[in-house]
Amino acid sequence: MKKSVYSSLILFISFFITLVLSGKQEAKFNSKIEEKNRVKIVKNPEESRYGEIEFDLERDLVIGSDDDERYTLLRVWDIKADDRGNIYVLDSGAYRIQKYDREGKYVQTIGRQGQGPGEFERPINLHFDKNRNLYVAEMRKIHMFDPEGEFLKTITIPFFYMDFAADGTGNFFVTGHVRADSAQNLGVLLINSQGEIVKKIAEFPGVPRHRTGVTLSHEYSPSLRFSALGDVGIIYGYNPEYKLYCTNWSGKNVLIIEKDEPYRSISRGEKNKIIDDAFRNAASAESEWPRNVVEKMANLPKHRPFFDRILVDEKGRLYVRKLKSVLDESRDEDFDIFGSNGNFLYSTKLPFTPLDIKYGCLYQTNYSEKTGEVQVVRWKIRNWKHIKEGIQK
Repeated sequence: MKKSVYSSLILFISFFITLVLSGKQEAKFNSKIEEKNRVKIVKNPEESRYGEIEFDLERDLVIGSDDDERYTLLRVWDIKADDRGNIYVLDSGAYRIQKYDREGKYVQTIGRQGQGPGEFERPINLHFDKNRNLYVAEMRKIHMFDPEGEFLKTITIPFFYMDFAADGTGNFFVTGHVRADSAQNLGVLLINSQGEIVKKIAEFPGVPRHRTGVTLSHEYSPSLRFSALGDVGIIYGYNPEYKLYCTNWSGKNVLIIEKDEPYRSISRGEKNKIIDDAFRNAASAESEWPRNVVEKMANLPKHRPFFDRILVDEKGRLYVRKLKSVLDESRDEDFDIFGSNGNFLYSTKLPFTPLDIKYGCLYQTNYSEKTGEVQVVRWKIRNWKHIKEGIQK
């Protein structure tokens, strides 16, 4: 009897200790949720909820060959996979989009070099709207094609923009420079089908102009990072702060994601590299600024920006690439993964930066210095189904 009571007591104590420890661990990883002006704010700790995850990658498709013009790629700037598995490759070097099916078989060519309808001068990225229409961005234009690749129209934007997303009803979100008195501030703008500014969504400090009237950008300059967020709207972030803004298609913030990430000071070695590179670039452009002037023009921040890319998968998970030191020559890239509701789920390392993450696959551009051949590589994520979505029950 005593032995039974003793055993029960030991089991109870063990269970209690396990419960307490697990409770502490769960509390450690819990995010804090607030609401301000009807906007949900998710404040995440520095550590992810589920720790570090390693993607089990398997190379299952390679597109690209110099033996067939339909598969010859020159300079790939963007890749997008649609919900049917088709792969769209923006080959800026050939001024065209090559469409392949899920097996990598050539389907069609969209666009060509020129200035006429459906022709490109400098295509830079792709986007699909909710109706599966295809959009191709240039510096001051957006070309629209239907789901079959037929040209529909060109929208002219009255300024240079960087990123864009289409809502499917004729409106666009774009990021670009908004001029201010002392700096070219960075803004997120809502544009209509005539290219007119409907609404300014956000504005952030840009790179201050030097007294010479020149702005000098570099790896640590403040920037806006931006991506379409499926049917929801867009996601953007100003990288001197670890804060991401989810905005619906009407231009209203619906979710703000924050992460408690420590600031990283910029070392003397990092500063020297940035200034040396800028000085060499100025010299090659036949500019005669002294090095100390170039250093002032660089306007180095006190801290390194947090991230430099945002990718979104079909489940609304966010993959935020953390900005590496300019002295880091490793190939690995660090990513933070957030659920669609803002929870910081995982940290991970990838051996490259994918141009798209969709339906359990990563899409990469591979350039062979030996042969000069450019290829698109699709990597299957074999543990894709085990990656949590972060939805709290």
